[in-house]
Amino acid sequence: MEDPKAGEILEQSTEPQTSASTSSTPASTSSSWQRNSLSNAKFDIEKFDGTNNFGMWQCEVLDLLFREGSNIALSSKLKDISDEDWNYVNRQACGTIRLCLAKDQKYFVMKETMTSSLWKKLEDKYMTKSIENRLYLKKKLFRFQYKKGISMIEHLDNYNKILADLQNLDVEISDEDKTLLLLNSLPDTYEHLTTTLLYGKDEVKFIDVSNALVNNEYRKKDQLDHRDSALEALTVARGRTNNRRSEVPSERGKSRSKSRGASRSKPKGESSFRRPAKDECAYCHQKGHWKKDCPNKDKSNVNVANKADNEED
Repeated sequence: MEDPKAGEILEQSTEPQTSASTSSTPASTSSSWQRNSLSNAKFDIEKFDGTNNFGMWQCEVLDLLFREGSNIALSSKLKDISDEDWNYVNRQACGTIRLCLAKDQKYFVMKETMTSSLWKKLEDKYMTKSIENRLYLKKKLFRFQYKKGISMIEHLDNYNKILADLQNLDVEISDEDKTLLLLNSLPDTYEHLTTTLLYGKDEVKFIDVSNALVNNEYRKKDQLDHRDSALEALTVARGRTNNRRSEVPSERGKSRSKSRGASRSKPKGESSFRRPAKDECAYCHQKGHWKKDCPNKDKSNVNVANKADNEED
């Protein structure tokens, strides 16, 4: 059954709360439709354990309270809400906040029934707005540097966390200072890009510089991927060419091998001219006689004549 008090209060806050009856019956009004949609919604909020970022946790819990319609409990009591209804809304909001706390962080607020008091206790413990905290975060901001090996998105996330913590301590950093400190945190490899972003400008915006840094990283990554794919394609093409050359010898190689084989198979008499020695025959290259007196010359002529006679017979 739906609690009539909850329905009355949440209708005034314009954000209806979930109920058991609305999830089992069709919605007849816009309020019941919103109850149905919220009853099926799932919110993934990391429980605060004292070590994670308190400012981010606060932001997520505030969004959840707004979706439930119980965020009005963080402000002063409305005139048109009775004390009984006001206590009900506060109890509901306190329960939601405690569900988003780790078990060890619930003990000192487990008896709280007023949302504003519970919220203040959490802020006093985890977000003390002291001069020491402001000094610590400002040092962290001014000394912030890019860590080698991380992406630009991660670098910007770490930078924005520091800015959010300072904002929670009521410390406002101008947009220009945020931009210049961000550019100062970059390594020397971004010197040219930094000069380009600042050249000829009297004013720079943090959002524009952040987008330019992210886009520059994406562009470099695309260029590197394209270069790697081009080198891979070139390597494959060279491999195919080398395989073809090894499988099919060229015509030039064939002609060279033929000419070399022919030159090696030439008879001794047809070899290239060599100047004979002083006492060497120019015909048979034997020593002891001259060409005109060479006995081998006459033998050669007789052999040729005998061969001709045999062919005639």
